[in-house]
Amino acid sequence: MTIKAITFDAYGTLLNIEGMHSKAAEEILKLTGFEADSAQFHTVWDRFADQLMVQKSFATIWSIFDQALTEAFQHFGFRGKRVPGDLELWRNMLKNCSPYPTAREVVARAGRDFKIALISNADNEELDLGLERAGLQFDLVLSSEDARSYKPNADIFQKAAFALGCQPQEIMHVGDSFTADVLGAKAFGASSVWINRKGREIPLRMVRPNHLIGELEEMLPLFENWKNQGEIA
Repeated sequence: MTIKAITFDAYGTLLNIEGMHSKAAEEILKLTGFEADSAQFHTVWDRFADQLMVQKSFATIWSIFDQALTEAFQHFGFRGKRVPGDLELWRNMLKNCSPYPTAREVVARAGRDFKIALISNADNEELDLGLERAGLQFDLVLSSEDARSYKPNADIFQKAAFALGCQPQEIMHVGDSFTADVLGAKAFGASSVWINRKGREIPLRMVRPNHLIGELEEMLPLFENWKNQGEIA
């Protein structure tokens, strides 16, 4: 089926947050005065956040990060009180992230021939600010806060497809997370492009992305294929 819409992930795909979350974990530990391995702390904090995202009752992303941070401290044996406003260290980093160098070009080029949308596991305030700072515009921006659902749940993809007026098979989703973006899109019935900047191995699963690229600019010839041939393989 011909591709009619390109949907993009935001953070890690168009907006560069490389190393920010781990740096935030390090700074929060320093602020608290609690000694723990910052890399391990970051990993545990991330894991707790991922677990909270798949719970049935919806919570905003910053509520999730906040609860997950408390659970991470408890996991490492912290018995004191968190410093008020500690999470703002991470939030402020996110607010000030920059787009990848070719993000504007790729999004603008996609918008010439396809409907374009952003689907992000994010709250509106930070996402809107990040897109404005980056100069990125879309036909549709769908946050997890608006959808009340997180990728890889099919519900957020379904809401985007409905708003775009597209069938799942008419959508190509682009993202850097194998779980949230590739598995999420494929489970919904859409095609997927995995941006794998670190050259990671594809997990040993039956699901594979339709396209595997290392940088955003590799999308440009793909747009031509989809426009001229309707190619999705």
